[in-house]
Amino acid sequence: MGHEELIDLEQRGWQALMATTAAARKFYDGVFDERIVVLLSDVPPIRTRGEALDALCGTAWEEFRLHGLRCVQLSEGTGVVRYSIAATRSALPYSAQVSSVYARRRDGWKLTFHQRTRR
Repeated sequence: MGHEELIDLEQRGWQALMATTAAARKFYDGVFDERIVVLLSDVPPIRTRGEALDALCGTAWEEFRLHGLRCVQLSEGTGVVRYSIAATRSALPYSAQVSSVYARRRDGWKLTFHQRTRR
């Protein structure tokens, strides 16, 4: 199982989200699975790639810190990464518990589920 690979994908995702909205869209367009569910606090469930790209990549983050990164193997080709985040966007502080589920596909790990629950 690629525990380090999945943790690296999460970290690279946040780095892309901090760079530019275009960089974030490019990164996540390559990482999202064909079918994805995204659950963000105060937003109805997101079930399409387009909605997910819009929701996650709309505004660049200014800074972030990930704490307690853990990866758990759910099956041979499925893993979940969980952690807490402290971040800033539009000069507003943000903190949440995060879970991301990845599935191994022919072309690499793909994000199938992502949830952020504000703290």
